[in-house]
Amino acid sequence: MNTQHPAKPLAKLVMTLGVGAPLLLTLSACGGGGGGSSSPPLVVNSLCPTSLDYNTVYTGGGGDGELVKLQLDTTKMTWQVTYVESPIPATTGTVTPTRKGQVASGTLTQETELPTAQLNQCAFRLNGASLDPGRPARVFIGEGVAGGTIPGAQIQFAGTGGIGVVPDTTFPYYPFIGFTTLDTNLADVAGTYNQLGYHQVPSQNFLPVGVDAKITINADGTWSECDNNGVNAGTCQQPGTNFAQAADGSGAFETDHFQGQVKPTLVTTQYAAKGFMIVGKLRGQLVPVLVRTGGAYPQVGVDPESGVVGPFADDESGISVLAPQANITQGSQNGEYIDVDSQFDYRSFALSGTQGTLIDPFNASQASLATALDLDFTETVPGVVTTTHVGASTGNTPTGKMIFTGGVSALLDMTNPSAPYFAAGAFVQP
Repeated sequence: MNTQHPAKPLAKLVMTLGVGAPLLLTLSACGGGGGGSSSPPLVVNSLCPTSLDYNTVYTGGGGDGELVKLQLDTTKMTWQVTYVESPIPATTGTVTPTRKGQVASGTLTQETELPTAQLNQCAFRLNGASLDPGRPARVFIGEGVAGGTIPGAQIQFAGTGGIGVVPDTTFPYYPFIGFTTLDTNLADVAGTYNQLGYHQVPSQNFLPVGVDAKITINADGTWSECDNNGVNAGTCQQPGTNFAQAADGSGAFETDHFQGQVKPTLVTTQYAAKGFMIVGKLRGQLVPVLVRTGGAYPQVGVDPESGVVGPFADDESGISVLAPQANITQGSQNGEYIDVDSQFDYRSFALSGTQGTLIDPFNASQASLATALDLDFTETVPGVVTTTHVGASTGNTPTGKMIFTGGVSALLDMTNPSAPYFAAGAFVQP
């Protein structure tokens, strides 16, 4: 039976994922002195480029663990996605090869259903990218950042000897965030970060897993991860090889044999997953995005994509955001963000002081779709803001965490530990 995945979430991957940065536009009045009764004209300062072609490349990560390049041509109204690295099988019913190296393309349609013309100006539908006609794939463009969705997939595998079974599941699209400018100097990235993210394990019935850790990166590529949950909770270790420039030429940093958050379904020799860290540059700050690109190989022998000896099923995949472990001042992150959650619903997040609200930007008046959060900037861990659902049965007990860097926010909510809620999004407007 084919399951439409919105009923079984990618665990609410709120891809505030850079989506927003540019969506809303700043309006300012200009005009001379008095005398006339006419209103002064408005000057519209667009926060997205007036036009794009394929010379502008957004390199980033998908909520499915893919390393992707997105290109748009707003004159020809076309889009192109290159899967640089991928855990997603190229063909339903298999697990290998993946769609790594493949290119998807289609036409663009200007968005018209957001509340204002200024919002719609920076949003497009990727025609042909969604596997559900009722849930269009959209992308939101900003200065130096793009977010929204990339093509989805139908995934299913019968397993081998009862091991590695993947239930037939359709993802209409996957969340995505990408950047036009990357920092490729590891010495610049060196530092201590808070990490929040979300993974899924297809061969474990798409088990959702929250990622909550401290990561320290050194200029020589060595690094450590201290996990707050998962199988390594309370442990500090280097869970993969040293970070180094990926051989694929994407500008990302790569770590191999990357240990996941849960016990892999089958590993006979070593972990097969890879990690790819894309370090975007936004608003004068670095925005590291780390994807875990899982793998599976049902045969005896060496997997040509990972180089690991099979059979194995180390297919946990997903995305996380890293933000410096430094205090965040209350009020400094005020504004609006836009996102796509793991139920594949578009959301905007409005933050003012200690109050935050998630709403549906396409149905902003529907209060039933809103989620209110209280934020606490006490920060027992520098840079980690705790969140509490307003009026929730948990009372005043924080169930979520937020981090911020370069105008990008990430939210991990563990109200239901078996269904983590993750959000990572870019700033829209004050």
